[in-house]
Amino acid sequence: MFAVGSAIAWARKEFGTSEASEPLSEDEAKAAVAAALSVVRDSTEAIASAVASTVAPDRAAANAKKQAFYDAMYLIAGSDGAVSPQEKTKLVIGLRGLLGEGFAESDLDDGLEMGRVIVEERGVKGTAASIAETITDADERSLLLTLASVSAWLGGGVGTKEGLALQALAAAFDIPINKLHEAMGAAAKIAKA
Repeated sequence: MFAVGSAIAWARKEFGTSEASEPLSEDEAKAAVAAALSVVRDSTEAIASAVASTVAPDRAAANAKKQAFYDAMYLIAGSDGAVSPQEKTKLVIGLRGLLGEGFAESDLDDGLEMGRVIVEERGVKGTAASIAETITDADERSLLLTLASVSAWLGGGVGTKEGLALQALAAAFDIPINKLHEAMGAAAKIAKA
């Protein structure tokens, strides 16, 4: 009721009628309602635009980060040409830990396929550099390197291609080789579990 009263008061002021004058005509009342609706619509659009300009970049950043995780997983797990079912099972567990509710197991194959395309386009070092541009948090980098190392240990141990991919990722993350070896040691225990 307050909004209607405010709209009527505004309309009286707008149309030059005073509180004590006669009630608004039907046309004046329609104009007042239309003006009030226009103000509400404009305010709603302004709020929606402000929310979209705030949420859209956050959503885009979250999607880029998620894809960077997939890219890293493919960089290591796919370095031998394929991602095994055993590797996928461990990736699901690891990505669920990294991404929380943002992870949907149904997205795994698409994310890894996009990772494959990126590795083909950019190569190992280029993909590692791209991942490092997106994943800037030191803790996330460390966790991702450990998860990638777990993947490398699956299926018989870390091969040459997997080792080189891990070194490229560690270098892109500015993680020294001795820290990579520590992560790989911890990852070996996880992979065997």
